[in-house]
Amino acid sequence: MSRHMIWADNEDFTGWCCSHCLWGLISPHLETTVAALAFNRVAQDGFAKHACAGITRAETRFSAPYTS
Repeated sequence: MSRHMIWADNEDFTGWCCSHCLWGLISPHLETTVAALAFNRVAQDGFAKHACAGITRAETRFSAPYTS
């Protein structure tokens, strides 16, 4: 199964997460578009480097990912 970076926004978590596992990166409050673009680049890099290991979303009832 291919994985995708998805945006999650709820009361427990706001940020990028993996569609397949519990990897996630919490978004800080960003004041400018430049800061948001920089955060997205960092998130894309972290997503590309992470390995989907351990518990997957399908195996848990939790919707908010853990951060790495």
